[in-house]
Amino acid sequence: MTLSAELILTVLPLTVCLYWFVWFLAEHRRADAAKKMLTVFFGVCSILYFCHTLLYHRYVETGLPTPLEALWAACSLSVYPIYFLYICRLTAQPASPRLTVRLLAPGLLVALAILCWNNETTDSVRQALNALQVLCVVVFGYRRLRGFDRKLTELYAETEDKSVLPIRILLVAVLLTSISSFVLNILGRDYVITNHGMIPFALVPMAVLLFVLGYIGSKRSFRVEQFLTDNPEETPPDAPAENKELGAKIEHLMVTEAYYLHQNVTLMDVARKVGSCRTYVSNYINQELRCSFSDYVNRLRIEHAKMVMMQHERHGSDSKFSAIALNVGFSGEQSFYRNFRKFVGMTPMAWLEQQRSKASAATAL
Repeated sequence: MTLSAELILTVLPLTVCLYWFVWFLAEHRRADAAKKMLTVFFGVCSILYFCHTLLYHRYVETGLPTPLEALWAACSLSVYPIYFLYICRLTAQPASPRLTVRLLAPGLLVALAILCWNNETTDSVRQALNALQVLCVVVFGYRRLRGFDRKLTELYAETEDKSVLPIRILLVAVLLTSISSFVLNILGRDYVITNHGMIPFALVPMAVLLFVLGYIGSKRSFRVEQFLTDNPEETPPDAPAENKELGAKIEHLMVTEAYYLHQNVTLMDVARKVGSCRTYVSNYINQELRCSFSDYVNRLRIEHAKMVMMQHERHGSDSKFSAIALNVGFSGEQSFYRNFRKFVGMTPMAWLEQQRSKASAATAL
């Protein structure tokens, strides 16, 4: 590996972290709580990979000086807890001050231990704690994200721009990338530094992961504050309305009045319209209709879309799916296509072709 290529690869994670740190810092005033925590995350990552860069280029022979070693260890044991705090903010479940202290304490304690007793034992403790952190962040973070996605389907008809599924997938990537880091830790930093071919294996996957993390975070437009506004705390009445009566009101609103044709329908909107509380409406849809609020609304939209498509077919006019999507309440064509495939099992065009084939076969008979 040439010197220039090695230099680029070793500073790649630092460059990525600095780029996103500056980007999120510039957006700080307009950012929600989750993005502000992501700013802290990339700031700490920048310090971590700055120490990495010094190690690869300045302190190859001697290793990092003890103060820098302590700083590196503190950052190394802080990035995963901070990422978990980001997940907490993202899912509208901010960690308590006590939990925050517990999450960040190991990094500070190990850094203090390195300052006092810098030996192999402290490094082994750091590695063990790091492995435990990754496992806990992936497991508990994934649970929080999955639970939040479930809440979104109970509250909103459309969740495409709100879902945290990409971040759930990213957690799996974090686990896989961390496994490679653990292998390198077992081999030892001296081995990685002296064997230049290991540098891409050590740094490039993490640089890519960090860039994708920053990109997903920067593109996320749904704000935690909006979720809290749409999902306020409520105290249900002592006795719920009769299921039959509540069900009749919901059916009249959604089916007879076709309230599903409105865009951005939320569970709170439906609860207000039927004069009930959000909890009872949600329980009725979940338990009696055996589906989520999102599926309930979008299934009605798809059935209406099928009817509109057949009307166009009978009149010999083209079915413009983008227009149909908006007319039946979807925010866009992509959401329409996804839900059509989900409930019908095929694309709108394939379904239309199927109906044409059935009509031709019936005519032939």
